[in-house]
Amino acid sequence: MEKLFARSPGGYRYAYVRLGAGGGNPPLLLLSHFRATIDMWDPALLERLAKDRVVIVVDNRGIGLSDGTTPDTVAAMAEGIAEFVTSSRLTGVDVLGFSLGGYVAQALARIRPDLVRRLVLAGTAPRGSGVDLAAEGRVRSIITRELVSPKDLVHLFFPPTAPGRAHGVEYIRRLSRRSPGPGGSVAEPSWRAQLEAAADWGAPDPTAARELTDITQPTFVTHGEFDIMVAAEKSRILASHLPHAELKIYPDTGHGFLFQAHEEFSTDVTRFLMNEPSENAAPPQVETT
Repeated sequence: MEKLFARSPGGYRYAYVRLGAGGGNPPLLLLSHFRATIDMWDPALLERLAKDRVVIVVDNRGIGLSDGTTPDTVAAMAEGIAEFVTSSRLTGVDVLGFSLGGYVAQALARIRPDLVRRLVLAGTAPRGSGVDLAAEGRVRSIITRELVSPKDLVHLFFPPTAPGRAHGVEYIRRLSRRSPGPGGSVAEPSWRAQLEAAADWGAPDPTAARELTDITQPTFVTHGEFDIMVAAEKSRILASHLPHAELKIYPDTGHGFLFQAHEEFSTDVTRFLMNEPSENAAPPQVETT
């Protein structure tokens, strides 16, 4: 995928990729997980999402080939994405935020509701709901290694079953078959800033859930059943407090459920963005599987 660049009024250069032809549908902006650049997104998922719309994946400040210093708060990260969107002359975008990107998507929808039409929150958590599973134990030791290996990614993103591991290996193979060219990386100061932002976001705050009522955009909340990074219960909390939410927990999947079940997930996301009823229609805030 060819890297493109947008220059903000503040002088920052944002690296991004653009896929798909649009077909008259609003563009879909993807916001990445912890320690991820543009090139960590599953090409199979991107291809399916881009069949009937423009899909844009951007690296925020200090990530990959983007300029600047990585912010250490989610609010500042959301301001960076808002700057990219306005600099790119985009309006009314749909936003898919995965994990840390889901924090940023929530903040963006609150501070700049004029920019966000619909919201997809994948494997993420509401502010103030406590530290994520990734903040401690073996997962913490893996995600803070100098180098996170392909084997580590399979462990973190896919369930410890034979089918889960097979899906993980296929995901790694799909990434390796792509020839993206220079894409930069996430340097240690940047991912440590991300960790600080995530810790601040998760700091227990019983009043934080009230903020979710400010997110009035239709929202599709999704999660993997056996996520070892962010507990699936966090998505249930999200869906129960968002005014216009639909929830789906994908069975037998982990944190990388959107890569493991990319065909099902992309179909669900496309249906949601097109405002079409699901085959097993459920009222808002009701879990479906």
